[in-house]
Amino acid sequence: MRGFVGISFGLLGLALLIGCQTTTQLTDEEKAHQRQVELAHKRQYLERIQSVEEAVYETLHVLGETVAEFNEKEALGYSGAVFATKRFYPIDLEEVVDASFLGDFVAVRYVVGGSPADRGGLLLGDRLRLINGQKVPKGERATSFIADRLRKLWRLDEPNQLLIARNGEELVLEIEAEESAHYSVIVTPFIGEGIYAEGKTLYFSLKTMESLEGDEFDYLCAFALVQNVMKHAKMKEQNAFIGGMLDMAAMFYGVNTAGIFGNMGRTAHQAGFLIESDLLALYSLARAGMDIRGYPGFWEASLSEGDRGIDRQSQKRIDAIRQIVVEIEAKRLSGEPIYPTEYLSGDWSLDDLNLDSE
Repeated sequence: MRGFVGISFGLLGLALLIGCQTTTQLTDEEKAHQRQVELAHKRQYLERIQSVEEAVYETLHVLGETVAEFNEKEALGYSGAVFATKRFYPIDLEEVVDASFLGDFVAVRYVVGGSPADRGGLLLGDRLRLINGQKVPKGERATSFIADRLRKLWRLDEPNQLLIARNGEELVLEIEAEESAHYSVIVTPFIGEGIYAEGKTLYFSLKTMESLEGDEFDYLCAFALVQNVMKHAKMKEQNAFIGGMLDMAAMFYGVNTAGIFGNMGRTAHQAGFLIESDLLALYSLARAGMDIRGYPGFWEASLSEGDRGIDRQSQKRIDAIRQIVVEIEAKRLSGEPIYPTEYLSGDWSLDDLNLDSE
């Protein structure tokens, strides 16, 4: 009897052991399945970001040439190739980005069809090693190199010598460059709405850009581009700095300004910089042959606060936009060059719009 009991307990123990092994195996399978689902979602999310990126690249490719004359310091060599590293993307997507051709090195992220880079044979995934004899860094420095130094190394007067790595081999390519205003682009979910023109890089909200259709997409790209061309980010910092210094001086003499001068400095761009951005964006779009008639309505809808409508400052901006559209259309009809000659030469200012007149 005791032998039978022993055998019974032995069989029971074996059954429990097998059951545990089966349960563990199923759990591993479930974990593996969950991981595959998670990676699939991350790949889809990366594809969403890169799809918007590519649409931005194409639009800026067209607009870059039209704004190059607005600020000659920003008119640099551009080949039609877009370079990136894995650090252009959210860190939680690092695994799927690493599985692509991007990493902590400078690689070709996109090539605009028909561009000098396309004609010169540059391909997606090519790793840049040298450009005109300049060594290209790897690691963390690779990202800042793209945003800052790389765009300044392209030559306009002669072919550019590129040493690239492709499929384990090194190749030397000669790539022409055209004059354009171009910047690194980052499409991110971490900006809730709109764009941010930082000076060296253009940041676009994934949410905002996915919500735009047709001309609206081009409008926001142009609005972002001209802010970098005119260095608005730097001017905003200078205004805030000057305002802050006035606050400090007043406090030194015993006057509490509650930061009013600093706030004035930070908000001074609203009346000036934003309208200047609209003016130059409209000229850029018109010079590129794009339809600008929907631009006022786009911003009117964007700036509307529901039932409250548009605030006074925003309404001034919309009124200015409409006047600029009329001005451009008049130039088009009369056969004049579509160029903001009067504004950039200083013969005309934003005050000439008479926005305070009722």
